[in-house]
Amino acid sequence: MKLFWQHIISLLKNFFKKGFFHLLSANVLIQLFAFASQLFVAGILSPDDVGRIKIIQTYFAIFSIIAGLGFNSSTLKICSETRTEEETAKYFINGFLFTIISSTSVYLTIIILNHFRIFSTDKLITALIPIGLFPLISNSLFSVLMSYFQAKKSIKLLSKHTILNKILSIIGIIVLSYYFGIKGYYVAFNLSLILMVIVAFFSARKNHPFTFNFDKQTFSEHWKYARSSTFANIVSEISAYVDILLISFLIKDMQQIGYYSLALTTVTMLRLFPSTAHQITTPYFSSLQSNKEEFIKLFKTYNRLLLLIIGISLILFILVMPTLVDWIFSQKYHDSIPFLLPLSIGWSIRSSTYLQSAAIFGLGKIHYNAYTALCALIGNIIIYPIAICFWGLMGAAYASISSGIIIWIASKYYLSMAVRKTRWEAA
Repeated sequence: MKLFWQHIISLLKNFFKKGFFHLLSANVLIQLFAFASQLFVAGILSPDDVGRIKIIQTYFAIFSIIAGLGFNSSTLKICSETRTEEETAKYFINGFLFTIISSTSVYLTIIILNHFRIFSTDKLITALIPIGLFPLISNSLFSVLMSYFQAKKSIKLLSKHTILNKILSIIGIIVLSYYFGIKGYYVAFNLSLILMVIVAFFSARKNHPFTFNFDKQTFSEHWKYARSSTFANIVSEISAYVDILLISFLIKDMQQIGYYSLALTTVTMLRLFPSTAHQITTPYFSSLQSNKEEFIKLFKTYNRLLLLIIGISLILFILVMPTLVDWIFSQKYHDSIPFLLPLSIGWSIRSSTYLQSAAIFGLGKIHYNAYTALCALIGNIIIYPIAICFWGLMGAAYASISSGIIIWIASKYYLSMAVRKTRWEAA
């Protein structure tokens, strides 16, 4: 037992050297502030409006992937590789420019399609989509900037800007939601992201100088990684939020959707440690793609630690969160509690695949992440409609467990494939 804890402490020290705890601290603060703001918003808005926000957030999550066309992922991959500072800067700025074009085009297309009410039968959701999805542009640009900081291993800069973005967003959301309701929520979201894109851009330019130099030749290099990443991320996001998408059309009780949405919001806190580990390890996996022994050693080491943390987090969540929900909302959202157990188990299983995804990405086999996501989506398309039709929202909650198991099996299989298919001659 003593050796076990010594090993754990050694792993944590290693993580600390890589800037893990800077980023983890940032993500913890972000999650706490975000959770607090969501609780505040849920307290002043009706469950119906909470449900509407969740539906729009789901569309935002999916279309964000399409809007960025994977240029944030290609920026992370290319800029993580060994290149001159000049080359790295060139690839970054062109990824940024490509993102402006793609995100603006996607947003304008959505506005046109929304006119025909294809996204929702709810009139208020249709009215809110133009302002609710406008941040697609600024969020896509912010993602490219954060990927650049991540690739340059500028973890402190990444953490600082991520925290600042969230704080501005939360303050704005609390204030404007209080005075203007659901519309104020989205005005605040827009303003905070636009401001942070400006701040982060000039910060990137100050710490890693570059000049605007549009180079069409870099597009092919970007697109080589971006296209696979885009497909993988789109499918993954649809798979992750297929329950909300189906619920929005199959269940008309917006109040019940609000209860389910609050439970889902609290459950996403369990992704904190896994997502941080994904952010930190991705550039290191990329730098070790020619050294099989070190690559496998790094993966196994961090995967053990990740699974331990996920297990502890899940147990604490199940024990504490039901009481916390009732205490905070004075039983206003008591009907959310039954959803917490199955959703927390399902999302914990899903979160355990984050490191596998980072490893696959680091090996440059991004299409395997796409295959993993596709397996999950196919499974979800089959499981969720049946579960919702027979057991309603509770069926959707328990279907998340099956969904998590499917993606875990697929991810494990394709990681082994990626390792076998990688050329390790330079090791």
